[in-house]
Amino acid sequence: MRGINQEAAASSDFDWSPSDHPLFLQSHIFLCRRKRHWVILDVQRDKYLCIGRRQFESLGPWLHGWKPATGQDERGASLPRDDVVALAKKLLAINILSDDSECAKDACASAYCLPTETLGDTPTSRRALLGLAPRFFRSLSQASRQLRTQCFAAVVSDVQARKPRGLTAEFEMDRARCLSSGFHKLRLFYDHPYQCLFDSLALLNFLACFDLYPDWVFGVEAEPFEAHCWVQSGSVVLNDTVERVCAFTPIMHI
Repeated sequence: MRGINQEAAASSDFDWSPSDHPLFLQSHIFLCRRKRHWVILDVQRDKYLCIGRRQFESLGPWLHGWKPATGQDERGASLPRDDVVALAKKLLAINILSDDSECAKDACASAYCLPTETLGDTPTSRRALLGLAPRFFRSLSQASRQLRTQCFAAVVSDVQARKPRGLTAEFEMDRARCLSSGFHKLRLFYDHPYQCLFDSLALLNFLACFDLYPDWVFGVEAEPFEAHCWVQSGSVVLNDTVERVCAFTPIMHI
Protein backbone atom coordinates (compact mmCIF):
# COMPACT_ATOMS: atom_id res chain seq x y z
CA MET A 1 0.00 0.00 0.00
CA ARG A 2 1.30 3.43 -0.86
CA GLY A 3 0.73 6.86 0.65
CA ILE A 4 -1.00 9.54 -1.38
CA ASN A 5 2.14 11.68 -1.73
CA GLN A 6 3.95 8.80 -3.43
CA GLU A 7 1.14 8.47 -5.97
CA ALA A 8 0.86 12.07 -7.09
CA ALA A 9 4.08 14.03 -7.09
CA ALA A 10 2.68 16.72 -9.40
CA SER A 11 -0.82 18.13 -9.58
CA SER A 12 -0.41 21.55 -11.21
CA ASP A 13 -2.73 20.60 -14.08
CA PHE A 14 -5.74 20.68 -11.76
CA ASP A 15 -6.76 24.23 -10.88
CA TRP A 16 -9.15 23.53 -8.00
CA SER A 17 -10.01 25.72 -5.04
CA PRO A 18 -12.53 25.32 -2.17
CA SER A 19 -14.94 27.58 -4.07
CA ASP A 20 -15.13 24.97 -6.86
CA HIS A 21 -17.35 22.48 -5.08
CA PRO A 22 -18.43 19.76 -4.93
CA LEU A 23 -15.92 17.01 -5.57
CA PHE A 24 -17.13 13.53 -6.48
CA LEU A 25 -15.75 10.09 -5.70
CA GLN A 26 -15.06 8.13 -8.88
CA SER A 27 -17.25 5.04 -9.33
CA HIS A 28 -14.23 2.69 -9.30
CA ILE A 29 -13.07 3.93 -5.89
CA PHE A 30 -14.05 2.39 -2.55
CA LEU A 31 -13.40 3.78 0.92
CA CYS A 32 -12.86 2.31 4.35
CA ARG A 33 -12.35 4.22 7.61
CA ARG A 34 -9.91 2.83 10.14
CA LYS A 35 -8.81 4.25 13.49
CA ARG A 36 -6.13 6.61 12.17
CA HIS A 37 -6.47 6.30 8.39
CA TRP A 38 -8.80 6.18 5.44
CA VAL A 39 -7.95 3.32 3.08
CA ILE A 40 -8.79 3.70 -0.60
CA LEU A 41 -9.24 0.81 -3.04
CA ASP A 42 -8.73 1.84 -6.65
CA VAL A 43 -10.26 -1.03 -8.65
CA GLN A 44 -9.07 0.30 -12.02
CA ARG A 45 -5.42 0.29 -10.97
CA ASP A 46 -5.68 -2.60 -8.49
CA LYS A 47 -4.09 -0.46 -5.79
CA TYR A 48 -4.70 0.39 -2.16
CA LEU A 49 -3.81 3.86 -0.90
CA CYS A 50 -3.78 5.27 2.60
CA ILE A 51 -4.51 8.80 3.85
CA GLY A 52 -4.47 10.04 7.43
CA ARG A 53 -7.98 10.51 8.82
CA ARG A 54 -7.55 14.21 9.58
CA GLN A 55 -6.18 14.80 6.08
CA PHE A 56 -9.01 13.09 4.24
CA GLU A 57 -11.78 14.35 6.48
CA SER A 58 -10.62 17.93 5.90
CA LEU A 59 -12.10 17.54 2.40
CA GLY A 60 -15.50 16.64 3.83
CA PRO A 61 -17.25 19.98 3.19
CA TRP A 62 -16.47 19.68 -0.54
CA LEU A 63 -17.13 15.95 -1.04
CA HIS A 64 -20.52 15.12 -2.50
CA GLY A 65 -22.47 12.84 -0.17
CA TRP A 66 -20.02 13.23 2.71
CA LYS A 67 -21.36 12.50 6.19
CA PRO A 68 -19.11 13.22 9.16
CA ALA A 69 -18.51 10.41 11.63
CA THR A 70 -20.58 10.58 14.82
CA GLY A 71 -19.22 13.29 17.07
CA GLN A 72 -16.92 14.70 14.39
CA ASP A 73 -16.85 18.47 13.95
CA GLU A 74 -16.13 19.02 10.26
CA ARG A 75 -14.70 22.47 10.79
CA GLY A 76 -12.55 21.30 13.69
CA ALA A 77 -11.10 18.48 11.58
CA SER A 78 -10.06 20.79 8.76
CA LEU A 79 -6.48 21.39 7.70
CA PRO A 80 -5.20 24.79 6.61
CA ARG A 81 -6.73 25.92 3.31
CA ASP A 82 -3.53 25.44 1.27
CA ASP A 83 -3.20 21.83 2.51
CA VAL A 84 -6.82 21.07 1.59
CA VAL A 85 -6.29 22.42 -1.91
CA ALA A 86 -3.06 20.44 -2.34
CA LEU A 87 -4.71 17.19 -1.24
CA ALA A 88 -7.70 17.74 -3.51
CA LYS A 89 -5.41 18.35 -6.47
CA LYS A 90 -3.47 15.16 -5.77
CA LEU A 91 -6.65 13.09 -5.58
CA LEU A 92 -7.94 14.66 -8.78
CA ALA A 93 -4.61 13.98 -10.50
CA ILE A 94 -4.76 10.24 -9.85
CA ASN A 95 -8.46 9.92 -10.72
CA ILE A 96 -9.74 9.18 -7.22
CA LEU A 97 -11.85 12.33 -7.16
CA SER A 98 -13.53 14.16 -10.01
CA ASP A 99 -15.14 17.58 -10.43
CA ASP A 100 -17.64 15.97 -12.81
CA SER A 101 -20.68 14.11 -11.45
CA GLU A 102 -20.74 11.67 -14.40
CA CYS A 103 -19.61 8.16 -13.43
CA ALA A 104 -19.25 9.30 -9.83
CA LYS A 105 -20.85 8.50 -6.48
CA ASP A 106 -21.22 9.75 -2.93
CA ALA A 107 -18.04 9.88 -0.87
CA CYS A 108 -18.85 7.51 1.96
CA ALA A 109 -17.31 4.45 3.57
CA SER A 110 -18.41 1.04 2.38
CA ALA A 111 -20.98 -0.55 4.69
CA TYR A 112 -21.19 -4.32 5.02
CA CYS A 113 -21.97 -6.54 8.01
CA LEU A 114 -19.26 -8.97 9.01
CA PRO A 115 -20.29 -12.64 9.36
CA THR A 116 -21.27 -14.34 12.60
CA GLU A 117 -21.33 -17.94 11.34
CA THR A 118 -18.93 -20.24 9.54
CA LEU A 119 -19.87 -22.77 6.91
CA GLY A 120 -19.33 -25.82 9.08
CA ASP A 121 -18.68 -29.31 7.74
CA THR A 122 -21.40 -31.01 5.72
CA PRO A 123 -20.96 -34.73 4.95
CA THR A 124 -20.44 -35.35 1.25
CA SER A 125 -20.47 -38.81 -0.27
CA ARG A 126 -17.76 -39.96 -2.66
CA ARG A 127 -20.38 -40.31 -5.37
CA ALA A 128 -21.52 -36.72 -4.84
CA LEU A 129 -17.93 -35.48 -5.00
CA LEU A 130 -17.37 -37.31 -8.27
CA GLY A 131 -20.49 -35.63 -9.64
CA LEU A 132 -19.20 -32.19 -8.63
CA ALA A 133 -15.66 -32.74 -9.89
CA PRO A 134 -16.09 -31.61 -13.55
CA ARG A 135 -17.59 -28.25 -12.56
CA PHE A 136 -15.08 -27.89 -9.73
CA PHE A 137 -12.03 -28.28 -11.98
CA ARG A 138 -13.61 -26.09 -14.65
CA SER A 139 -14.27 -23.34 -12.09
CA LEU A 140 -10.71 -23.34 -10.79
CA SER A 141 -9.26 -23.38 -14.29
CA GLN A 142 -11.51 -20.43 -15.14
CA ALA A 143 -10.31 -18.51 -12.08
CA SER A 144 -6.68 -19.20 -12.95
CA ARG A 145 -7.24 -17.97 -16.52
CA GLN A 146 -9.11 -14.85 -15.38
CA LEU A 147 -6.38 -13.78 -12.97
CA ARG A 148 -3.67 -14.54 -15.51
CA THR A 149 -5.18 -12.79 -18.55
CA GLN A 150 -7.51 -10.10 -17.19
CA CYS A 151 -6.92 -6.99 -15.12
CA PHE A 152 -8.52 -6.84 -11.68
CA ALA A 153 -11.20 -4.39 -12.83
CA ALA A 154 -12.28 -6.76 -15.62
CA VAL A 155 -12.51 -9.71 -13.20
CA VAL A 156 -14.65 -7.65 -10.82
CA SER A 157 -16.84 -6.52 -13.71
CA ASP A 158 -17.37 -10.11 -14.88
CA VAL A 159 -18.45 -11.23 -11.41
CA GLN A 160 -20.80 -8.26 -11.10
CA ALA A 161 -22.30 -8.80 -14.55
CA ARG A 162 -23.32 -12.40 -14.00
CA LYS A 163 -24.88 -11.74 -10.59
CA PRO A 164 -28.62 -11.26 -11.11
CA ARG A 165 -30.04 -7.98 -9.86
CA GLY A 166 -33.38 -7.42 -8.24
CA LEU A 167 -33.98 -11.04 -7.27
CA THR A 168 -36.35 -11.48 -4.37
CA ALA A 169 -35.81 -15.23 -3.91
CA GLU A 170 -34.06 -16.14 -0.68
CA PHE A 171 -30.51 -17.42 -1.02
CA GLU A 172 -30.50 -21.22 -0.73
CA MET A 173 -28.07 -21.48 2.17
CA ASP A 174 -28.49 -25.22 2.78
CA ARG A 175 -27.67 -25.92 -0.85
CA ALA A 176 -24.75 -23.50 -0.74
CA ARG A 177 -23.42 -25.24 2.39
CA CYS A 178 -23.45 -28.64 0.68
CA LEU A 179 -21.85 -27.37 -2.51
CA SER A 180 -19.21 -25.29 -0.71
CA SER A 181 -18.34 -28.20 1.53
CA GLY A 182 -17.86 -30.37 -1.55
CA PHE A 183 -15.72 -27.64 -3.12
CA HIS A 184 -13.42 -27.51 -0.09
CA LYS A 185 -13.02 -31.29 -0.04
CA LEU A 186 -12.12 -31.38 -3.73
CA ARG A 187 -9.77 -28.43 -3.28
CA LEU A 188 -7.30 -30.79 -1.60
CA PHE A 189 -6.75 -32.44 -4.99
CA TYR A 190 -6.01 -29.24 -6.92
CA ASP A 191 -2.33 -28.35 -7.06
CA HIS A 192 -2.37 -24.60 -6.50
CA PRO A 193 -1.33 -22.60 -3.41
CA TYR A 194 -4.22 -21.43 -1.28
CA GLN A 195 -4.70 -17.70 -1.96
CA CYS A 196 -7.73 -15.71 -0.89
CA LEU A 197 -8.21 -13.99 -4.26
CA PHE A 198 -7.88 -17.16 -6.32
CA ASP A 199 -9.88 -19.40 -4.00
CA SER A 200 -12.70 -16.90 -3.50
CA LEU A 201 -13.04 -16.34 -7.25
CA ALA A 202 -12.96 -20.09 -7.91
CA LEU A 203 -15.70 -20.70 -5.33
CA LEU A 204 -17.82 -17.91 -6.85
CA ASN A 205 -17.37 -19.50 -10.29
CA PHE A 206 -18.32 -22.90 -8.89
CA LEU A 207 -21.46 -21.73 -7.10
CA ALA A 208 -22.52 -19.76 -10.18
CA CYS A 209 -22.71 -23.09 -12.03
CA PHE A 210 -25.63 -23.85 -9.69
CA ASP A 211 -27.23 -20.39 -9.92
CA LEU A 212 -26.00 -19.38 -6.48
CA TYR A 213 -24.51 -15.90 -6.20
CA PRO A 214 -23.12 -14.99 -2.76
CA ASP A 215 -21.08 -11.83 -2.15
CA TRP A 216 -17.39 -11.37 -2.80
CA VAL A 217 -16.13 -9.25 0.10
CA PHE A 218 -12.84 -7.36 0.33
CA GLY A 219 -11.54 -6.11 3.66
CA VAL A 220 -8.51 -4.27 4.97
CA GLU A 221 -6.52 -3.71 8.13
CA ALA A 222 -4.45 -0.53 8.17
CA GLU A 223 -2.00 -0.90 11.05
CA PRO A 224 -0.07 -2.74 9.74
CA PHE A 225 -1.69 -2.89 6.32
CA GLU A 226 -3.18 -6.18 5.16
CA ALA A 227 -5.87 -6.95 2.58
CA HIS A 228 -8.06 -10.02 2.42
CA CYS A 229 -11.12 -11.28 0.57
CA TRP A 230 -13.73 -13.96 1.19
CA VAL A 231 -17.13 -15.28 0.05
CA GLN A 232 -20.16 -14.50 2.22
CA SER A 233 -23.92 -14.73 2.13
CA GLY A 234 -25.93 -13.05 4.85
CA SER A 235 -24.25 -13.81 8.16
CA VAL A 236 -22.35 -16.86 6.87
CA VAL A 237 -18.78 -16.87 5.56
CA LEU A 238 -18.39 -19.73 3.07
CA ASN A 239 -14.63 -20.07 2.76
CA ASP A 240 -13.02 -18.75 5.93
CA THR A 241 -13.54 -18.39 9.66
CA VAL A 242 -15.42 -15.67 11.51
CA GLU A 243 -12.35 -14.97 13.64
CA ARG A 244 -10.15 -14.43 10.60
CA VAL A 245 -12.43 -12.15 8.55
CA CYS A 246 -13.61 -10.10 11.53
CA ALA A 247 -10.06 -8.77 11.85
CA PHE A 248 -10.77 -6.78 8.67
CA THR A 249 -13.03 -3.87 7.83
CA PRO A 250 -14.99 -4.40 4.58
CA ILE A 251 -14.06 -1.95 1.86
CA MET A 252 -15.89 -3.46 -1.14
CA HIS A 253 -18.46 -6.17 -1.78
CA ILE A 254 -19.89 -7.29 -5.10
